[in-house]
Amino acid sequence: MDLNSLAGKTAVITGGGSGLGEALARLCASSGLHAVIADIDLGRARNVAESISAGGGSALAVHTDVARRDSVYALAQICRDHFGGCDYLFNNAGIAIYKPLIETNEDDWNRSIGVNLLGIVNGISAFAPAMIKARAGSHIVNIASMAGLVPLEGFGIYVATKFALVGLSEVLAAELASSGVGVTVACPGWIATAIQPTDTDAPQPAFPSELSRIILPEVAARIILDAMLAKRLHAPTHPEWRETVAARSDVLLDAFTS
Repeated sequence: MDLNSLAGKTAVITGGGSGLGEALARLCASSGLHAVIADIDLGRARNVAESISAGGGSALAVHTDVARRDSVYALAQICRDHFGGCDYLFNNAGIAIYKPLIETNEDDWNRSIGVNLLGIVNGISAFAPAMIKARAGSHIVNIASMAGLVPLEGFGIYVATKFALVGLSEVLAAELASSGVGVTVACPGWIATAIQPTDTDAPQPAFPSELSRIILPEVAARIILDAMLAKRLHAPTHPEWRETVAARSDVLLDAFTS
């Protein structure tokens, strides 16, 4: 299946007003999809939608707070009203907090869990039943992170939510296997987006040079969309992280025989 097969269908992209979400929205629209750009920052979502429309694509901006179930359900209704439903759901909205776990507070945890985990749960709850009912070969893409596969020091809360999202996605894929709705969980490495820590006065994350490659959102978006079209469950964007993931897996497996 290639990108041309998507024409005329509808994609919903949360966090679509910037970064990877914007790149996904633009790629979807350029492939002939109606792009529903959901973002807590309506101004950014509108800018992206207007740019897509000016270029001849189809896009709609919707103010959405993924941490609020009623907001996501309202998004699903708007999608149905305008385009008849959703074929491809990209649960992309996310936030990252960089600080040692012992310095985190309740607000840090509530915000991160609300967006990174419950935001995805809300998206699945709002959209999946209708996608299953339609039986039209639809697909759910959950954007996790390489932090959902390996622990990254300083990103404890982020790691906790992304590990949970990888597990959730694997269970969801198994439960929807007979429904006609596919599931992909994307695990990007470093992407040039605003989710990176920007406070230059605060401690900055440091990683080995071989694991520090930053790719453009457009590159990551194409990798993720290709994985979706190929119906792959996992979509890593940085192959150089393979040995790190394997090393963690080896430690885990060794624990069974020690």
